[in-house]
Amino acid sequence: GISSGPGPAFAARGRGAPSSGPGRGRPLPAQTPDGRAVILNGPPCHKCLDMIIGACINAVGKTFHPDCFRCAKCDKAFPTGAFVEQAGEAYCDACFAEQFCPRCATCDLPIVDRAVSAAGRKYHENHFVCFACGCSLVGRAFKEDEDEIFCSACKLSRVKRIEPEAEPCAKCKRPITGEYVLLHGQKVHAEHFRCEECGVELKGGQAMESEGKLFCMADYQKLLRNVCASCHKPIMGRSITALGRVWHPEHFVCHVCHEAFSGSAFFEHDGKPYCQPHFAALFAPVCTKCNQPVVHDACHFFDKVYHPEHFCCSGCDQLLKKGHITEWEGRAMCLNCYHKLPSEVRKRVEKKRAAEEKLKKKREKEEKAAKKKAEKGK
Repeated sequence: GISSGPGPAFAARGRGAPSSGPGRGRPLPAQTPDGRAVILNGPPCHKCLDMIIGACINAVGKTFHPDCFRCAKCDKAFPTGAFVEQAGEAYCDACFAEQFCPRCATCDLPIVDRAVSAAGRKYHENHFVCFACGCSLVGRAFKEDEDEIFCSACKLSRVKRIEPEAEPCAKCKRPITGEYVLLHGQKVHAEHFRCEECGVELKGGQAMESEGKLFCMADYQKLLRNVCASCHKPIMGRSITALGRVWHPEHFVCHVCHEAFSGSAFFEHDGKPYCQPHFAALFAPVCTKCNQPVVHDACHFFDKVYHPEHFCCSGCDQLLKKGHITEWEGRAMCLNCYHKLPSEVRKRVEKKRAAEEKLKKKREKEEKAAKKKAEKGK
């Protein structure tokens, strides 16, 4: 249906009524000429709650200081004193229109004068036009079709253009008037029967399907070569190559928390990718000094592991340098600190090392002889 009338909701329009009285002007004397105390009394301002001493404005059933009487939305004064009342508040014309006026279905701007109501929507009079030909529909019959408004002539031409016997294409929804292809029991225009990747027209039995999309044989074989290592489905579009396999970008995630990797930072264990926190928690060795996981550049000393910044001399606590490291009682020590040890201690250490080295060579010789004997027995 159609109806016309004022656009904005009806609201009381008014003008602030000034009244005189004691005010916020110049200071009043505290005493009368004959010495009696002056007692000030006035109504409270609705906005600032201070007593009004002087000129005041009575509006919307409330009392204001003149400079406190402002728009409830933008807080600007009313230059001419004119305002619009809504729910006990005063608004300027612009804020009232923005807040309470209906909006045009065409331009989405507030309707501040006359509005046209049609098909459950409101329009500016100059925007209530036929969707097809643009003619004004104010005061004229109209028809609604697919949420659009049409004049009678354009609506009739649309009915003629889509004949009842013409079935719509399952893909583009336009009528099929000539050749068509039957795809999954639904009719589609022949021009839609094309490869999703290269766009070549598919003929005869050349079409191959994957995830509801059609491909020529060449592109389908390419898809089979790029199968995601996670979901085992063909990859169409972007991919990530890592750990000797190919992945959908959204499937290349941490094996534990399933979160995507920031940048390219990931760690591998048994062919599975891990983020740094979970790799460290599950597989990284622990630093002997700080007891925290060592993820990068671990320093190994006998059966112990250190962060590079924690691999220090047990004597002077200075960082150890390659070629200047020795061992004393299972602890790493720089050569300077080692040479400061008593000579008897160093002699015992050297004697022990010489014995261990001799024993090591003996074992290697025995193992070599046993291996040679075993080869002759074959």
